[in-house]
Amino acid sequence: MGFKSIQLNGFRNLSDGRVYLDAQNVYLFGENGQGKTNFLEALYLLSYGSSFRTRQLGNLVRWNLKSMRVCGEIETPNEPCGTLSVSWDDGEKTIQLHGKNVNDRKEMLERLPTVVFIHNDFLFASGSPERRRWFVDQTLSMHDTFYIDQLRKYKKVLKERNHLIKKGETKLLEHFGERLAHTGLAVSKRRENLIREFGDFFVFLYQKISGMEGIVRLEYFPSWGKAKNIGEVMDILSKNLGKDMEEGITRSGPHRDQYKFTMGGRDFAKSASTGQQRLLSLVLRITQARLYSKITGRKPLLLLDDVLLELDSGKRGKFHEQLPEAEQTFYTFLPGEGRREWSSLTYEIKGGVLNAIGK
Repeated sequence: MGFKSIQLNGFRNLSDGRVYLDAQNVYLFGENGQGKTNFLEALYLLSYGSSFRTRQLGNLVRWNLKSMRVCGEIETPNEPCGTLSVSWDDGEKTIQLHGKNVNDRKEMLERLPTVVFIHNDFLFASGSPERRRWFVDQTLSMHDTFYIDQLRKYKKVLKERNHLIKKGETKLLEHFGERLAHTGLAVSKRRENLIREFGDFFVFLYQKISGMEGIVRLEYFPSWGKAKNIGEVMDILSKNLGKDMEEGITRSGPHRDQYKFTMGGRDFAKSASTGQQRLLSLVLRITQARLYSKITGRKPLLLLDDVLLELDSGKRGKFHEQLPEAEQTFYTFLPGEGRREWSSLTYEIKGGVLNAIGK
């Protein structure tokens, strides 16, 4: 199950046409800047209706054009053969499944669950708290569409409360504070449960691949601390109200939650080497895929974009050993890198043109 083929039109630098992908493993070789990452981005776009590189889908349109379209022939557990397309035409995005419009991207999640390994993932280790929150929210959303609804409700209430704070209107703040507490606690509870289950996988995998004696954990630090009910959250909001009014925003809540990599109670990421930070991000992605399989009983699709160059050969081997079973795996490599298997398709990419090469 996965992609049988993909049709590209006006997408970044990739040449227009159909590319056949009916194999469990697909390898893409080419120099930097030839379109390898662009091709993985097209597959990701069909999986989630968004890009892993930009929020502006207009950036995906080839230079001097006004529109692009990516259409995939797919196979899923409930759909032996179907089509999924994403297009951008002069500022308007359209997603279609079997020719019918998709109005909510969450409808796509159960069809092609995809885990992507990219260079910028190292920001999960060395970047802002927002990047780690985004990763946790994505991990939950892959198998729990109800969580998407909860997070959307929380963000809507947060926006409304911030609007009142900026206008200096205090009469309705208690009402919106209660709504914020209700929706926020639901989000926090799901995050807490995820990290508890996620952590068991992560600890084992990081220790296995890194060879470190110390135990590195991913821990959750909710903004509201140990608050477990609406009354306790309302007390926190009340205490913070003065500073909230001064700054014009709500300064506490799940939108300020933090996740830290700890070892011996200390923040490991702050002292970790570049290689250790890179490995943290790779193990996060492996854990994401393994946890998805455990919860749903399904295998994800894997997209690996030349992410192993900063690891030594020993860790590369251990990384490959720990990759979970996948419905389909796509690898990109520089010429001379990587390895191929007989049950695979191999393409060379040059100047956006994909050419199949022999095994």
